[in-house]
Formats: sequence, structure tokens, C-alpha cells
Amino acid sequence: MTGVTALMTSYGGSSLPTLIYDLDAANYSAVPVNGTSDATGTYTLSVANAGGSITWQSANGGVFRKSTSSGTDVIYGGPNYVTGQSYTVFMAYKRIATSDGRLLNTQSEASKDWLMGLYNGHDQTFYPNFAVNLPSSGADLFWHLDWATWNTSTSLGQLYSATSSSPTGTSFTGTNGGGGGFNQLRLFSRSSGSEVQTADIGFVKVYNGVLTLSNVQSLYTTYKARFGYP
Repeated sequence: MTGVTALMTSYGGSSLPTLIYDLDAANYSAVPVNGTSDATGTYTLSVANAGGSITWQSANGGVFRKSTSSGTDVIYGGPNYVTGQSYTVFMAYKRIATSDGRLLNTQSEASKDWLMGLYNGHDQTFYPNFAVNLPSSGADLFWHLDWATWNTSTSLGQLYSATSSSPTGTSFTGTNGGGGGFNQLRLFSRSSGSEVQTADIGFVKVYNGVLTLSNVQSLYTTYKARFGYP
């Protein structure tokens, strides 16, 4: 795994908030073992994979693939952003239709209910403890690049979503004083091991602030070729 220095980086004419959590499969050559750090070296990962349902694949520069509905195999880790913190979560993912559940979930739902990416196989989900978007239809097998943002000062949640073209605005937005963040991020299921979602995840990256549309568009330009978009 290669190290990542989390510095302010200019994208779209403005500086990004700091990248504070970086679980990018491009930095690995196998499924990480329990106790491995994310690429920033800040957060320890909890990994259980005795059933072998999570694999590392070299496709698309490296992905973590969940191939069965086993709820005992899991990767989770990251910050506790439940209260008082603005953030952006940036994820690249592609559904595998074997099992449809929750793709990216909070590890502690007792703190706040939070999920992102796929819900029952439907893309463009973002649920920061209230309904910004919880789709009941729509499923595909394309690569998605999604950015979920939360502004704690305005209680505003937003989602940018892209496949073959750069976002031109938010896909969904909502305001609610009861919203917020997550207490660690769990890939492929709920903390109970239920609602397993099979999929490829290229990366999950967390920034300690709200990205602008210009930031998002520039990040899309940086990563689109990795996931097959011209």
C-alpha cells in the first residue's frame, strides 16, 4: 500500500477540504488484513473475510469485490462524523446483481442512520438520517461516481452523481436539523450483517468539508478514465 499525504489540493480553481480517509483499492494488491490503515495512515480498518466473499481485483486500477450474500465478511473503519462536522464522501461503485441491500452504511446505526450508493440495488442513494434520496426503483450495472455532502451549519445534504458525463448540478438535496454523518463506514452491508449488497467498490474517500460543484467536476475528470469513461 502506498502512503497518501492529505493536503489541500487545488481542483476547479479552489482548494479541496482535506482528504482525511482514503480507502482506495488502487493502494492495495489484496484484501486488507484486520488492523491495516487506510491510505492516509489515520484510521485502522476492521476486516473479517473468513468466507472469502470479498476479493481484490485488478480491474479498473483495483477494486474490492463482494460476490456473495455472506454477511460475516466485512470491511469497515474511518472517522466518527455523527455531530458537528461538515463532510463529503466520494465513492466509485458498480452493482453486481447477486444480492441487493446496502452498499455503504454507517457501522453504528445507533448513532445515526446513514447510507450511500446502493439501496436494494438502486443507485444514487444518500440517507444522512433523513430522506435526501432513498430510491425505490432504478438499477444498472454501470460504474457510478457519487459525492455525498453535508453542511452542518445549514443542515443541508446534497448528492452529486455521475456515470459517463460530469455532473452539472446536484442530483438530490434536502435540509433537516436531524441529519448528519456516520460513525465509521461499513462496506457491503449493515452492521448486523444483513442487507448485503454485492458490488465492486473502487474507493471510498472522505473530506472534512463540503466540495463545490467545480471541485466535483474536476475530480470526475481525474478519475473517469479509470472507470472506462472517455
